[in-house]
Amino acid sequence: MRRIRLAAPLLATLLLGACASVIAPRGSQEVFQLPPSAPPTLSATPLPISLAVALPGAEGLLDSPALLVSPQPDQLQVYAGARWAERPAVMLRQRLLRALIDAGLTRAVPADSGVLTRYTLQSDLAEFRLRVDGAHAAAQIALQVRLLDNASRQLIAQQRFSASAVASSDQAAAAAQAFGTASTTLQNAVAAWTVRQLRAAEAMRKPQ
Repeated sequence: MRRIRLAAPLLATLLLGACASVIAPRGSQEVFQLPPSAPPTLSATPLPISLAVALPGAEGLLDSPALLVSPQPDQLQVYAGARWAERPAVMLRQRLLRALIDAGLTRAVPADSGVLTRYTLQSDLAEFRLRVDGAHAAAQIALQVRLLDNASRQLIAQQRFSASAVASSDQAAAAAQAFGTASTTLQNAVAAWTVRQLRAAEAMRKPQ
């Protein structure tokens, strides 16, 4: 694999927030978006339950448009000359909303839309980086998800989701494609889990 053009290595810890200066000047950067996911092949049964989807929480460089890579398990670096068009949390929520609607949840809206909803889906972004192991590179995404009842503020369910996709090379464009594949896997898994949890929660609300 060709040498990755990166900024100085950073430790992959919560100290990432102080390292924004390693990103290259905006004018010299390639800007990437997550590739669009394929539409579902079958129409899901409509589920008219209102759900607010909060923006995933993120810290340090995960809360920036930096394109991250780990050439070693204990290192985190950013690609010089490349960045995301939006922060990963923003891109993931957009795709998750689409996946929820495709899964039949017709009343899924952003939590900051002002629409009153019965449930809220919260999450924290734990990983969004390209891991390089010798001649192999793979996009890795991890998201901790929580489903809340808005009336009682009770936690209905929570689960950690992760997904990975092999990149054809360690270059930024190939990394972006791999992230698109991994995010599609993750968003579909989260959407399917959320719909199952909502159906179960609604069944518990009905009089026996």
